[in-house]
Amino acid sequence: DDSAWDGGQAMRSAVVLAAALGLASAPSVAAFLPSAPCGVISFTQRSSAACATPAVRVQAPLTTRSQARARSSAAFLRMMADGPLSLYSPAKTNLFLRITKKRDDGFHELASVFQALGLGDTLEISRLPDSATADALSCNVAGVPLDGKNLIVQAFDLFRSKTGQTVFFNCDIDKQTPMEGGMGGGSSNCATALWAANKLCGDAASDEDLMVWGGALGSDVSFFLSEGTAYCTGRGEVIQNISPPLSTPPGVFYILKPAEGCSTPAVYKALGLEKGQALEGPDPVALRDKMVKEGISQSVCVNDLEPPAQAVLPKLRDIKQALMDGGFSTVLLSGSGATTFCHSTAAGAHPRKALEAKGLWEDSMVVAGPLPFVSRKRGGWYSK
Repeated sequence: DDSAWDGGQAMRSAVVLAAALGLASAPSVAAFLPSAPCGVISFTQRSSAACATPAVRVQAPLTTRSQARARSSAAFLRMMADGPLSLYSPAKTNLFLRITKKRDDGFHELASVFQALGLGDTLEISRLPDSATADALSCNVAGVPLDGKNLIVQAFDLFRSKTGQTVFFNCDIDKQTPMEGGMGGGSSNCATALWAANKLCGDAASDEDLMVWGGALGSDVSFFLSEGTAYCTGRGEVIQNISPPLSTPPGVFYILKPAEGCSTPAVYKALGLEKGQALEGPDPVALRDKMVKEGISQSVCVNDLEPPAQAVLPKLRDIKQALMDGGFSTVLLSGSGATTFCHSTAAGAHPRKALEAKGLWEDSMVVAGPLPFVSRKRGGWYSK
């Protein structure tokens, strides 16, 4: 209704909401509050450089509820637009991966439980001035494309085309996810950029919209717009949240990647399915349900791409055996490789020790852990 409403209260509510959602830091909220002239807000304002007078208490003029909402919403959006948003862009692993058939269009049908991990990149994203005519990217790692080949730029382009927004964005990438490891680093960056653009433009789209749009940019993109644990089918773009998300298993969870990458096309070629051909194996729904009920174990952590990946890069077979001999009870290649995850309930287990014992350790290898499983709540984003 249009009954009288305290405009100052509405303004403060928007600021408190922004801080609670993590969309503005404490300094940015503090800077926002005194931006109005002294004596306009309806609470005691302490003296500052901007208003060096004794604290005063002045009641804001009463306005209608609709006017207050419009004003507070506009102020909230202005604060959002200032940015930048500093967002965690997690890596993922496949806790199991079944390839069920090769479709007539050449794509492979899969069924998998994807899990977001406490390993990932950080993206600093902000709106560029209205005069900008292109997005701007920077990265701490050489070789990462900074033009339209990057999925981040493609995400911004898609957001603009779907919403009619004309905003361009700046994105600085602090990359920590191993590249060419099958951990979805590029897809995660893409999803993070899509979510950030939406937030910086006042939630122009719903989470469901973003998830559908993400699927057009890559099979893994939609997953990162889930809650963090999901059962994925189709090409990977059909997402079913597993809620609540899986908790970090007891003990230690590591990932390990050799310097060499695994070519995904080469791995699928080694799998050798013809169009229309199905691949026999465990029922993926049964695997999912057992994993949700009992947690991860070698009996449910299966990967149909592991044998062909080991044929493409034979050292992966030796790495897996060394990790199992070194005290890790669950060891599995993630996706098409070349990253392997390993879990042990023994707190002292470590991949490097296991590989050194077999003479397989190489200084060029990447090891990360112990890693937690991470998740996000609806409306929020991941945190490490």
